[in-house]
Amino acid sequence: MRIKELEQRSGMSRDTVRFYEKQGLISPPKRLTNGYRDYDAHTLTELHFIRTARSVGFTLEDIRPAIPKLRQPPEQCADLLAALQRRHQLIREQMAQQQQQLQRLEQLILRFGGAAP
Repeated sequence: MRIKELEQRSGMSRDTVRFYEKQGLISPPKRLTNGYRDYDAHTLTELHFIRTARSVGFTLEDIRPAIPKLRQPPEQCADLLAALQRRHQLIREQMAQQQQQLQRLEQLILRFGGAAP
């Protein structure tokens, strides 16, 4: 698929796709005789993974070692699964801390005569 189709299907700009390609985060595309890049369907999987991983707080350097594993069967991705589980636990801990902060704020609001939301 050409970059325009990849751009449309991934929701990422061609500049972003080319940046990820230059950084080695996505599989290099084949080059057609006219010099155009020809991306395979797996590139779309890689881009979706990058977008999702970024949305939950992974950096590009965190994501880099995971990309080659996307071609492997899930049972061979134990370290990727472990990284996802660690991130999951970190977010849960952050949520618990924020819940405690929210409760303390509500107590302060009540103490100073306001109605808690």
